Amino acid sequence: MQTWTDNLNLSQDKDAALITTLSPGVSVVSNSGTLRGTLDYSLNGIAYIKSNQPGRVQNSLSAAGQAELISRTLYVDMRASIGQQSASAFAAQTVPTLGSQGGVSNLANTNQHETGTLGISPSLRGVLGGIASYDLRGDITYTEARGTSLGDSRGGGLSLNVTELNAGLLGWWLQANTQRVKAKTAPSNGTSSLRVGVNYRPDPDWAFSANVGQERSDYLGGGNRNGATGGVTADWTPTPRTRVGANWQSHEYGDSHGLSFEHRFARMVWRLADSQTTTLGNTGASGGARSYYDMFFLLFASQEPDPIKRDVLVRAYLQSQGLSPDAPVANGFLSTGPSRLRNQQLAVTLQGVRNSVTVLASRTLTRRLGDNLNQGDLANSSQIEQRSFSMSASHQLSPLSGISLTLSRQDSAGDLSSQAMILTSLMANWNARLGPRLSAQLGARHSRFQGLMPYTENAVYGNLTQQF
Repeated sequence: MQTWTDNLNLSQDKDAALITTLSPGVSVVSNSGTLRGTLDYSLNGIAYIKSNQPGRVQNSLSAAGQAELISRTLYVDMRASIGQQSASAFAAQTVPTLGSQGGVSNLANTNQHETGTLGISPSLRGVLGGIASYDLRGDITYTEARGTSLGDSRGGGLSLNVTELNAGLLGWWLQANTQRVKAKTAPSNGTSSLRVGVNYRPDPDWAFSANVGQERSDYLGGGNRNGATGGVTADWTPTPRTRVGANWQSHEYGDSHGLSFEHRFARMVWRLADSQTTTLGNTGASGGARSYYDMFFLLFASQEPDPIKRDVLVRAYLQSQGLSPDAPVANGFLSTGPSRLRNQQLAVTLQGVRNSVTVLASRTLTRRLGDNLNQGDLANSSQIEQRSFSMSASHQLSPLSGISLTLSRQDSAGDLSSQAMILTSLMANWNARLGPRLSAQLGARHSRFQGLMPYTENAVYGNLTQQF
């Protein structure tokens, strides 16, 4: 990719530069055998011309898989990701270049840090005397951000789920779990709980569940606190294309809930979601459809039910449309300590014969829990509200070429008037397939940032992609 920008350093004193990006990548898909899963990785080498900015390397990774080590007994689930994350919700923000490999951000933004996560979950499954099934699962997580210790953490957990076998109208279950996360520069936080519940399924379209139990946590500071917990869950699936879900759980440190509505037409997807959870460490979009990839993954469910094959289909379609699969609904920020995350989302995708339109809107409200447990933005503001909106439209000019236009807006606000920012961006893209495995894109971008250090940036770019 070759990019020209009139504001490499994102400042009021503009610094024009040429940017050359080379991104070798690999995509691996396994849908049979001992190991099943997908992996997409690219190594983005970025060089700056006519600028004193030193070259750098960015990694982009999205991987998930499962290894079946002993048939129907011992499994290991693995997940990993690497991407760009903002350290602060109020400092300079940028958008990934439309159509770029891995959503690379090649501007000199000191607020962005490469953040990687790794999760490993071994599980042992079996049957207890023909009465119940069990799933004993461990969970190990690592998170690291390059260039800062903010957001770095290690986590571990253990859970046991026991569920009645051959349950009819009513069925019982038992769950015990413990989890602890230790940030590199802050005390550890954790929770343990024991719950018993019943499932009720009056017909195939309806499912209900209720539970009660006890839990212990130190999320509010001042040592461990014991408290009762209880909750209910309901799911309604009147058709294979429609799903409505709701859940609520009581906690001593704050209740959690989830509401969702999803409906797929032949060429259209609607999704509404509202959730409230407690999170430890870095914040971001939680659940629901977070990107263009998520929306088209839902849209293509009827066309390709196998999730691994659908992953390949969705990525090929987005590349043909010149759309970045990583274009986010909402951006988070680096943090440590416990916080309450309220996330609301609306996503609509319409796919025509030659046109497609995607609308994504979200609102995220992050509140800190306890006193003096957080670092980063939540140390200086009791709550942070982030809102984002994007609308993308694409049109196929011919079987081999198309155009797309994306308008996006992001804003954040904290307790103080100085803790605020607005980023508005407009991106246009033309893409064409030059051969069976060769494609090209030309695009332009305009961004306007309003905050403590406002800037405007304009860029044009060309991208050549060769697949093997």
